[in-house]
Amino acid sequence: MRGSVKSNYQTAYDILVRPKGSALPLERAQGLVRDNYLSGLFGGITLAQYHQVERLPGVDVAAPIANVGYVIPIGAEMFKMNSLLSPKPVQLYRIVFTSVAHDGTSRYPLGTQYVYYTRRHRFAVVSGSGSVGFGEVVPGHLDPLQVCPQSALIPRGASDTVTPFGRGRIISLACYSARSPGYGTDREFPGVVQAGTGVYFPILLAAVDPVQEARLLHLDRTIVAGRYLHEGERPRLQNVGSFYHRLVPVIASTRPYVGEHVEAQIEQLVVGVGADVPRALASDPYRFLSHLRGREVARRTLSAQGMYDAALTGAFGPNGRSGQRNISWSYWTASPVRYRPFVRQKLVPNVVKNPLSVWRAAATPGASFYTAVSQANADVQFRRLHPRIGSPFFSRTDVPGKEVLQTPTMFFVGRYDPARLPGFSPLSKVPLETYYPPELLPGDAASRQALHGRPLLPSTNIGDYVAQPPLFLTTLQGMQPFLNSKDYAGANAKAPISVIRVRVKGVSGPDQLSQARVRQVATEIHDRTGLQVDITAGSSPKRLTVKLPPGKYGRPALVLQEGWSKKGVSLSFLQALDRKRLGLLALILVTCIFFLANGAFAAVRGRRREIGTLLCIGWSRKAIFVVVLAELVLVGTVAGLTAAGVAAIAAHLLSLHMSVLRVGLAIPLSVALATIAGVIPAWRAARSGALDAVRPAVSTGAVRRHVGRLFFLAAINVRRVPARSTVAAAGLFIASAALTLLLAINQAFQGHVVGTLLGDAVSVEVRGLDFLVVGVIVLLATLSLADVLYLNLRERAAEFVTLRTVGWSDRYLIQVVATEAAILGLLGTIPGSLIGLLIGLQLGVPLLPLSLASTISILGGLVVALLASLVPLAQLSTLTAPSVLAEE
Repeated sequence: MRGSVKSNYQTAYDILVRPKGSALPLERAQGLVRDNYLSGLFGGITLAQYHQVERLPGVDVAAPIANVGYVIPIGAEMFKMNSLLSPKPVQLYRIVFTSVAHDGTSRYPLGTQYVYYTRRHRFAVVSGSGSVGFGEVVPGHLDPLQVCPQSALIPRGASDTVTPFGRGRIISLACYSARSPGYGTDREFPGVVQAGTGVYFPILLAAVDPVQEARLLHLDRTIVAGRYLHEGERPRLQNVGSFYHRLVPVIASTRPYVGEHVEAQIEQLVVGVGADVPRALASDPYRFLSHLRGREVARRTLSAQGMYDAALTGAFGPNGRSGQRNISWSYWTASPVRYRPFVRQKLVPNVVKNPLSVWRAAATPGASFYTAVSQANADVQFRRLHPRIGSPFFSRTDVPGKEVLQTPTMFFVGRYDPARLPGFSPLSKVPLETYYPPELLPGDAASRQALHGRPLLPSTNIGDYVAQPPLFLTTLQGMQPFLNSKDYAGANAKAPISVIRVRVKGVSGPDQLSQARVRQVATEIHDRTGLQVDITAGSSPKRLTVKLPPGKYGRPALVLQEGWSKKGVSLSFLQALDRKRLGLLALILVTCIFFLANGAFAAVRGRRREIGTLLCIGWSRKAIFVVVLAELVLVGTVAGLTAAGVAAIAAHLLSLHMSVLRVGLAIPLSVALATIAGVIPAWRAARSGALDAVRPAVSTGAVRRHVGRLFFLAAINVRRVPARSTVAAAGLFIASAALTLLLAINQAFQGHVVGTLLGDAVSVEVRGLDFLVVGVIVLLATLSLADVLYLNLRERAAEFVTLRTVGWSDRYLIQVVATEAAILGLLGTIPGSLIGLLIGLQLGVPLLPLSLASTISILGGLVVALLASLVPLAQLSTLTAPSVLAEE
């Protein structure tokens, strides 16, 4: 079982980096990612952020994908009709084209084509009324009758406005003459009678780093024609006649992944006896042809693959001179699909309504003409579309004296076969399948019957639920012309990258050490860039039920099983701090508790006579406890209100976005700290006796032995108030342990270490902010120690005056206080540095840097303790017999 887990653990990449805030609600709630979610990401990561990720020490491969948008070339396919011709002298055919998608459930009208074939007369080229067509030389007519205009047939009185879905009404007429081959529609192929149509393919153009993509997935080994992209390959200028084109290098997928084909229904029309066909075609062809009855004589099927190949051959020829079809006048981006809340455990995507304005033609920005797109885009859509309208003008800025077309021209340099990419275990399939569409299987009996048991595939509808993967790939440098807002309205070059897929060095399987390496790199990426970081190593596929509403062109409502991925680990950095920093902040809070507890102990001891008096007059111990604790809670409340006010002012001055709730958290936190710190001192106060009203403060710590050395005197003084001494040493204990560990890691591993701690692999990264946090802990410990020494001095004022009276010099008294400080410092730093040393050994830090760090920590603790003694020593000279007797 363990071997199976290990073999299925390794994926193409370990970490997925996306723009901040790109996770949808379902992902945030359940950690689920759509396999096809890349189709809705268009930018959000800057090139600088990408290079930051690429240069991190633990990163082996960082492969970016920058989705540019959907371009819409047309792919046409023709078929011959010679075998269908009859011996009749005049023949008319009607071919009705229908695009069929969603396994036959959606049928989109593409248009109608008529074919006129005559054996009677020859054709001649004629021109008139601004158009050029073919005229039939008919006896008795002075001029040839223009039977076959080159433009589409439009009913008389109908508007000639072209809408984005006007292809459903486009009617064309092709004319052939057996007596004059090559003078009709067969000019290119004389004698060949043919019909055909085109499909507008929405193709997602994306940019990659060719070197990183080759290292991650061996994309360079999938090239089947032409060549692979060069590293850093840029657009080049090419002279086409009197102007220049910007040729963007592109490699194209050999597979369109479109579940759509075209059906052609061929009818032979019945022409009445005595009908003057040439005259009728020359006068009102639409009215004449549309009223003729027909009988079906054949059907043809045009595959999406064939039309896609035609789009590549015609629009992206090897020399880049194929005409304007390879010019990207406009392109479109699409939003990700969003969902309603679960309805009976089913995902229901939200339907969107895209206005016709998204298809407005680039060449006529103020007119009512639109870009021709597939009729499928009039169907139900689930993605909001955003046009990037290109500029059809020229510029003289690039080449002096030459006009350069502002919008780029895609230049096909190679074709790749995604099926040649290396496969990974289906049990560990990660999201972002860059080169494959998602698989949506029928989820109930009705859907299986409608789809004939096959999966639902993408269509030519850009806003459809299932989207194509990127089929055209260029380089990060090659995409730059598409991101120029001067040429494409709405384009943005500031953050063009959609995702970064990261493979981490040294990851071999699901072992703890590999996982720790991945977590360390993920943490570093987030901290350096602020982007959303997800660990995909260890991800597992999960199928969810999706309910699609019915379409407008015949597709019924479908229940589908869609592949999603359950992320292995989601680093929710936007909602919580990492464990290390959280631990250091917790140490600050613990030190604060010690500091407050020390102050509370001092306050209780300073009020011993007051408390003893209250007990003498009848106060209960419970009342004493409540009063003392309430005072500390009140102090904590005031401190919390002050802290919240300061935080709010600072956030306003620094333009930080901080909610009222977060600011208000300072109040309960402050109250909680004060309460915890005050429980033991309040309990000690309640345990006081009535004789404390007259008992000296240090009488309880009397020692019945002879003291002959300064050190022993200092040690006895430390023992007199054990609770206070313990609190003073605790702060230095925490600071010493943290400082020992941070110094050793920083020295041995330049701030990074991945190791094990009691069997669990952990990763630690040391930064300047961590040392600042330890510095705050040291400061609090120093203040606490200084307070303890000062209180000891004040409570033993009579003792010090007595010693001075019997002949002790101030130098001896200073040595006593300094020795007390040193003892407290060593009591805290020696155990703390040992704990830090043990933790470092568990993490695999070498003993030498640990020993050096431990020594530095102990010496630093002594220095801090001596510095803390300066404040009480400054008060030593003020202790005189009159002042002490006055206080007594």
